[in-house]
Amino acid sequence: MLTYSVYFCCLVLLVSTLQVKGEEERKLKLRNLEKVTEDSKDFQSSVRVSEPDAEGHVKISGELKHQVTLDNEWKINITVYRTDSLDKEYIKFKELPLMGTCQLMATYYKNIFYEKLKEYSNAPHPDNCPLSPQDYYLKDYPIDSSKFQKFLIPGYYRMIGQLVKDHETKLEYLAELQVE
Repeated sequence: MLTYSVYFCCLVLLVSTLQVKGEEERKLKLRNLEKVTEDSKDFQSSVRVSEPDAEGHVKISGELKHQVTLDNEWKINITVYRTDSLDKEYIKFKELPLMGTCQLMATYYKNIFYEKLKEYSNAPHPDNCPLSPQDYYLKDYPIDSSKFQKFLIPGYYRMIGQLVKDHETKLEYLAELQVE
């Protein structure tokens, strides 16, 4: 499993293809994607985003090495903030319930990501949790935002994802998006 960093990046990038179809065609731009925090004794991660193809689709690749066993004591927090304009303050738009790694694997990972993810990675089966230390990869995972269209309204977004153990952030990513 490409646990937190790839979960987060998949979620971010599922909503970040450049063309989003809906009642009206909207464009979504990934303005920034960065690792904010990484406890290097527990994790080493990297994520790469391809340049958009002719239709505006992107692919992601990445690696995750974790030296710890991930179970429900490792909590995942994903929060989305939004503003109409960059000169205004961001306000909380959506927050996924705080959940353990195994809980996430049994829900979002299993129901949204796994079937497609396994074709592009060495992702573990959703029932294989807790996760022993291992190295995972993701190669050229194509992104499709169609499942998230109803959540996209014009504006600027910041998505923050954190992997937390004992109230300490061990891994954190930030994505900044714009929907036109």
